[in-house]
Amino acid sequence: MSYVKKFLLVTLICLFALLIFPNARALYEGILYYVRPMLFPDSFKPVNRAGRYAALHDLVSLDNAARLEYLRRHLASRDITVEEIAIPDSPFPNLFIRPKTTAPLTIYSAHYDKLYDDANYHGASDNTAALAVLLAAIDELASSFDSAQERARAFLFTGEEETGLRGARAFVEYARRNHIAIRAIINFDNLGRGKLAARPSAEKPGFIFWLPFVGDLAYDGRGLHASPAYPRVPAALAQSLTRAQPDLVILEQFTARSDSNIFQADGIPTVAISGDDIFFLDQTWHTYADRVELIDERNLDLAFELIVR
Repeated sequence: MSYVKKFLLVTLICLFALLIFPNARALYEGILYYVRPMLFPDSFKPVNRAGRYAALHDLVSLDNAARLEYLRRHLASRDITVEEIAIPDSPFPNLFIRPKTTAPLTIYSAHYDKLYDDANYHGASDNTAALAVLLAAIDELASSFDSAQERARAFLFTGEEETGLRGARAFVEYARRNHIAIRAIINFDNLGRGKLAARPSAEKPGFIFWLPFVGDLAYDGRGLHASPAYPRVPAALAQSLTRAQPDLVILEQFTARSDSNIFQADGIPTVAISGDDIFFLDQTWHTYADRVELIDERNLDLAFELIVR
């Protein structure tokens, strides 16, 4: 769908929402987080090749097997103990890093596989940027990882997200078998532009709006789909996250589909964290346009601060 058609469609949805009270939230989010960036694109700060997120530049041109080896080497060089969790029928395991404690864990997660397994596809926003943020946070916290202050924080790198969220399923089963207590999972996917957004996890991702006699529809930037009911971001988790990162935006009408769906379905308090520039995500989601040159370092800083605070 062309830029003009997308703009007209979302504008019409928002105007229609203006006439229907149940769509008041859709009006607010649609104009602020979809239409506005179309008209006034955000400036961005390129990611410094020698800075905190240098791993981003290293990872984007690697295939999935090399990305896995890069993560292994990076963590081993920090003397960090990693549990490798097998994913059925896959050579790509999950990598789980946790402190020595029985306390309930807050887990920060991101998938390391990219959809198109070749060097020309960067998958920069989906999901290499999140990998760089988690690695930077691990580096920052490594010296105090097992201290009392840090004892409840853990990290998870999942494989096979792009092939049906299979890594997340394998982790849930592993956590059950090993009686791992989980306080919450904060899942990072599609970082890269604007501020941070906490998005509800739903069966059909996209911008959700309501039409009379039709019900909820999801517009994902490429088509319309019926949207089954979905839970909002857990209120207590949202409050905790906004205390740590006041710039976090809590969305209701822009939903995500990622590993967070699996965690949520298992009853774990979960939230999907992305950039809040939804139009940018629409332009880069599962396309070769998702390149490292378009990632805003300031957005990665917000995610990094959310973890280390």
